[in-house]
Amino acid sequence: MFESSAAKKHILDDDCKNLHYAQRCLKVIGEEIENKWLYLPVSDTGKEKAQTLLKSTCIAEDSFIVGFHPSFSGMKKSFFRSRKSHHFKEWPVTSFAILANFLCDYAGQYNIRLNIIMDLLPDEKALGEALVEVSGNKVRSLMPPPAFERYKAVMQRMDLLITPDTGPMHIAGAVGTSIVALFSGKSPDDCGPYVPPEQYVTLRAEETNEPDKGIAAISPQVVFDACKRFLPVGKVPAVEN
Repeated sequence: MFESSAAKKHILDDDCKNLHYAQRCLKVIGEEIENKWLYLPVSDTGKEKAQTLLKSTCIAEDSFIVGFHPSFSGMKKSFFRSRKSHHFKEWPVTSFAILANFLCDYAGQYNIRLNIIMDLLPDEKALGEALVEVSGNKVRSLMPPPAFERYKAVMQRMDLLITPDTGPMHIAGAVGTSIVALFSGKSPDDCGPYVPPEQYVTLRAEETNEPDKGIAAISPQVVFDACKRFLPVGKVPAVEN
């Protein structure tokens, strides 16, 4: 395609497939790759809008906020993505609900003020409402008008995000939020969060006994155990004799 072009061409080196894709792209253009983590700035205006949104849902400023992102890119685009491929990125609503129970029980045990939220797009409303219902209202679905600056700020306010391998995973990482990400079919070494390793945990269907199920094979208990790395430890109430 570019044979007759005078433009300078950069070609990915197949010998570098053990590197993260972002590192490969930087390497091919001769950029130094060390410590060039993904980063997105968050504006003050975005932070103000996020604070107003959370306050309107009675989420206290000192709350530990866990974000759920149950959707993924192309979920509604069956023309581009076959239904068969959905299992690579679709964690069941029931699994999210069980995880919400684990998190709320943990928060109750350690006297932690915890809120579980979803910041979803309008076309994800039905999915969000289903998760809220199945979780017994332990999860809140925020449905504000789409606004990227506000969205980044809400992501940054989250202390932890649980998500399949999709765009919001990268946005959360870029604004400094801790992540537990679920993978199937692709390696996180290639397309996982491009942020400091201590900021995230990746879980793979291929590491379960039923990898053909996609990320549905990753149990809520395993995800909760990964979350513990980022959860605060509060004070356990004294037991009365």
